[in-house]
Amino acid sequence: MPEVDAKAFRRTCGLFTTGVTVITTSVSGQVHGMTANSFTSVSLNPPLILVCVDERSRMAQCLSSSKAFTVNVLGRHQEEVSRHFAGTSGEWRGTFVPFGESVRLDDCLAALSCEVYAQYPAGDHIIVLGLVKDIYQQEEGIPLVFWRGTYTSLASDTSRRTCLDKIV
Repeated sequence: MPEVDAKAFRRTCGLFTTGVTVITTSVSGQVHGMTANSFTSVSLNPPLILVCVDERSRMAQCLSSSKAFTVNVLGRHQEEVSRHFAGTSGEWRGTFVPFGESVRLDDCLAALSCEVYAQYPAGDHIIVLGLVKDIYQQEEGIPLVFWRGTYTSLASDTSRRTCLDKIV
């Protein structure tokens, strides 16, 4: 079987536009967060989602301890929040609000409160299935998205069509 070049694999996967989320959990009263774009819905009955977490990350350890987490869907105004929880930005001055058995970002576009349902090893990551226990959603908003290694957003024109609009 031929070996796939890791950089080419990453660039190719980067052509798939993804939403941007921050996974939050609380362990011993301390909030932990991680930016993640490997998130998807899995099942409607029961309501399951999945997120992939690096097995070496602090978040992998936190999820094993807390057994509850929140998926925060970011709006286009939250690029700095994403950068902070990805470890590429300085101090963040946002706030958290209680949500289910965890917390959510105060100004997120949407949030799913989850209980850890199952975990599966997958290469250098862990696939975490979450059983959705509660849902939060803003009435309006445009999501922050990631494409080709760059933050972008969906922009609407007056005819209600959408297009990718690169944030500069």
